[in-house]
Amino acid sequence: MYKKLKVFLLLSVVSIAGCTTSNNASSMQASPQPQSVDYNKKLDILDRLENHDTTLSRMTEILTIEWHQLFTQKNEEDLWNTYFYLTWNLRPNEKELVKKELSTTHKELATYLEMQKKGILPAKEVHVKNIMAERNSNNDGYLVKASYLLTLKDGTTKEVWVELNADDYMETFNPRFNTIATGENLPEPKNEQERLRREFILRALDYNVIKKMSYDEILEMIDMKPVDTK
Repeated sequence: MYKKLKVFLLLSVVSIAGCTTSNNASSMQASPQPQSVDYNKKLDILDRLENHDTTLSRMTEILTIEWHQLFTQKNEEDLWNTYFYLTWNLRPNEKELVKKELSTTHKELATYLEMQKKGILPAKEVHVKNIMAERNSNNDGYLVKASYLLTLKDGTTKEVWVELNADDYMETFNPRFNTIATGENLPEPKNEQERLRREFILRALDYNVIKKMSYDEILEMIDMKPVDTK
């Protein structure tokens, strides 16, 4: 869940960037020779900081480090909210879509909600018992399998298996996870400057990148010069 909170930090930075861009747009209208943004410098920062992970490593990390949180939530509301964060469905319309697709796309959550109604969840303890991966039947990604050993409130144990497909392309990844909004509204580039801008935006929208930046690098990303505090 801590990772998902980083999304809000990134969205805040992007919002600031949007305001800066709007202000720059106003200035550009008043100036006959607008100064172009040096996206190559921004991309150099991303080259150094961004994760070069795969969909397989991303899914394995989710199932190893995050998914177990779903088994320990105290009530139904907490379980829903935890699932929203883990699957990157943070906006109201995305949450409503998850609820509508509970019996199809989000079958795991439906199972956990039923377990909670029966008093099986929340578990006292959860341990990741096993993680394995294999190419899926369509050969367009990996099927990642994880087993969790739950210690229940009465002291008994229960094993729960989770199987999630990780598409080879990060843009699609998995239907349970919302990955479309990052670039769906970006226009196709018409020149080199627009191409660099598009590449910068898509690569910067990774929550694992922004947390590694220094203060000066963040200012560079949003076109603000470092403040002289001397």
